[in-house]
Amino acid sequence: MRTLDGRVKIALLMAFSVALFWAHSPSALAVAAALLAVVMALGRVRWVAVLKGGAPAYVIAAFLLVYNGVSLGWMAGAVVAARVLLLVWGSLVLVSLATATELSEALRRLLTPLGRVGLPVRDVTTALSIALRFIPLTAEELVGVRAAQASRGASFQGGGLRGRLAAYGGLMVPLFVGLFRRADRLAAAMDARCFGASTAPTTLDGRRFRGSDGAVLLVGIALCVAVALVP
Repeated sequence: MRTLDGRVKIALLMAFSVALFWAHSPSALAVAAALLAVVMALGRVRWVAVLKGGAPAYVIAAFLLVYNGVSLGWMAGAVVAARVLLLVWGSLVLVSLATATELSEALRRLLTPLGRVGLPVRDVTTALSIALRFIPLTAEELVGVRAAQASRGASFQGGGLRGRLAAYGGLMVPLFVGLFRRADRLAAAMDARCFGASTAPTTLDGRRFRGSDGAVLLVGIALCVAVALVP
């Protein structure tokens, strides 16, 4: 699974997402969950990492469960919540099976035809790649700022919910200052490497679309269609 072309991985995630929103029964979502489990097993993706990564979505899923359960019935609420969780888990599996560079390059190749109508494909995919890289950097910067504030006597545990929110609110200014500093260094590095001087894109990814990639794509789309058609 990890050696597949990045375009195949993105296309399969899109097909899986469409199948999830097309499915309206618990049995269909159960088949989708089983399909996702098979992909995780083939790609050797750890369940623990996926479950931890999807933690922010659990609050949204719980809200959707209660909201739709009260208005439409608990079975309908469970279907909506399960659909959101499977979509989040599928996205996390994609991130686990591909690097940010691979995904951005695959997206650039998929969007290349739109460049003929004026879309700055390389700039869009570069911005996406940088955004993906800044997600862990933001978490790292937050941990560093929090440790620095704690060493100066700041408390992040006491004072109730309001006190904690106020304490964490004080981290925002130094956090954004650190991120802007990183962004300035990144801009200087890109300028020093003459980014944008050439209109011909280059890549270090030498992989090409193979027959096996096409076969996996067809099988994956067929399975997603089967999931959508489960009664």
